[in-house]
Amino acid sequence: MFNENQITFDMWDEIELPKKLIILKDIIIDRKSKYTIVWGYVKSYEEVGDFINYIKKDKYFRDATHNSFAYRIRLENGSILEWKNDDGETGAGMCILREIQRKNGVNMVLVVTRYFGWIKLQTDRYKNVIDACKMFFEEIKK
Repeated sequence: MFNENQITFDMWDEIELPKKLIILKDIIIDRKSKYTIVWGYVKSYEEVGDFINYIKKDKYFRDATHNSFAYRIRLENGSILEWKNDDGETGAGMCILREIQRKNGVNMVLVVTRYFGWIKLQTDRYKNVIDACKMFFEEIKK
């Protein structure tokens, strides 16, 4: 779990982006597997479920092999609620959550979608998930 006294490597201030949907489609293609990242603004656990259901209404996300995600929310009492879901891609949710923690992101859900290209990537799949998150955070800095 994230500890409030933990030091982040980039020393970012707390990130809270505007209330809009951000999609970076097919940002990584590795041996025919395609990775897309989606960011959404959320302020409660219920909104996370609504967000995931919303993106899965789109055929692209509904048909994907995996929609792994993590979220981090600052509650009214100041505490942090965070969780992850691998969606069958064991360990991917934790990779996403760690990247959100490193950037001190709050009130966000980050989904990394993978279309499996029928070539096993072994541990490179984790590198791709982490790289997709890093690419997202680099994009929002612009």
